[in-house]
Amino acid sequence: MNLYSASFFGALTVLGAIVLSTSCSRMQDYAGAWQGLPVRLEGVSGASDASSVVTIDFAPSDSKNGSGDVMLLATVDVSQAVESGSPFVVDQAYQVDVAATASISGRYVPEDDAYDDDLLLSLDASTLKVNIDPAGVTFSQNVLTGLQQPALDSLTAQTVEAWRVRVTSAIREEFSKYQKIEDVKVHHADMMSCEIADRDYTFRRMAIR
Repeated sequence: MNLYSASFFGALTVLGAIVLSTSCSRMQDYAGAWQGLPVRLEGVSGASDASSVVTIDFAPSDSKNGSGDVMLLATVDVSQAVESGSPFVVDQAYQVDVAATASISGRYVPEDDAYDDDLLLSLDASTLKVNIDPAGVTFSQNVLTGLQQPALDSLTAQTVEAWRVRVTSAIREEFSKYQKIEDVKVHHADMMSCEIADRDYTFRRMAIR
């Protein structure tokens, strides 16, 4: 009996180690940075068009329950056709294009256990940052070439501040969709599929530089 018992429990130990090793390995498959495809960014007030590309950066799990640090990053492109009579001092219609970046950090944890395919993200709202580089604000139409440089600088400064407020509101709403990421699966090590807010998403692993 002792021999059989020892063999039985020894087999369970080995099996458990194999399962744990396999599960831990699978759990770490999604560690790293994953970049999504461009999607339309809703809720940007005044924009004629707005899109964002979100990158999810999962740090390797640092806990037995499979949790770890996570950061969401986004590049945002916005355009607006500005007609004559706008609050900006321009005598003709033109288009303004704005490039912004945004980030927010927090923690992720598998929903039910350390090896679940559904992840819950707890994002810290106080870490939300939105940056608009004045050099990334461009104005189309030759009408601007007639402006004096101080006037153009003033126009850019007004535009940056106005769009920072608008983009912050929209990207906060976009990031909130990532509070739960369902059915996470990694394919061939470089593609991740999942479901976010009842929509299918595909992400590509970003190369380590």
